[in-house]
Amino acid sequence: MLTTLLLARHGETDDNARQVFQGRAGSGLNERGRAQAERLAFRLAKRGVSAIVSSDLDRAKETALIVAHITGIAPTFDADLREVDVGDWTGLSHREVEQRFPDEWGAWTNGLDVRRGGGETYEELSERIRGAIDRIAHAHMGKTVLVVSHGAALRSYVCRTLGLAAQGPSSLGGMENTALALFTIADGRMRLRAWNDHAHLEGM
Repeated sequence: MLTTLLLARHGETDDNARQVFQGRAGSGLNERGRAQAERLAFRLAKRGVSAIVSSDLDRAKETALIVAHITGIAPTFDADLREVDVGDWTGLSHREVEQRFPDEWGAWTNGLDVRRGGGETYEELSERIRGAIDRIAHAHMGKTVLVVSHGAALRSYVCRTLGLAAQGPSSLGGMENTALALFTIADGRMRLRAWNDHAHLEGM
């Protein structure tokens, strides 16, 4: 019995484009993000996806609903798939964080797993996301399921699964908006088959 997990980052938002930390806040998709989500949807329409489970934050929810409209699969929403909580960094640009929180910024950019702005650590994030994805995989054994979440959340999950350091940015390259990570589960073994697959965005 083969279970396939397609893990997708949400489409682009204006905050993404401006390099603003969104965390648990942020807005929905911008025009480019909606176009990215449509391309992802048409790609997945050929993959035999049987379920869509998404973070309930607006940018992920909107991405999932665009995919749902094209594939005909109604999504469900799981708060445990939310992005990392960055506390007081929320809504600030990289430059603003560097100016207001120089010690935290320095530690984070040097690869330390700090509690940014009083929020979550990557270790806590990866534990939360692992619990959610494990539940989803168990509920859809033998099927193909799309999970829509967030960049740091998915990086942390993949790093934890591969036995890398929890702080994703220093252990694994970034993930483009609507890019996919692909895992298969068979005979109790999970394998990563693809990371940051954004072939559907070619030419954008």
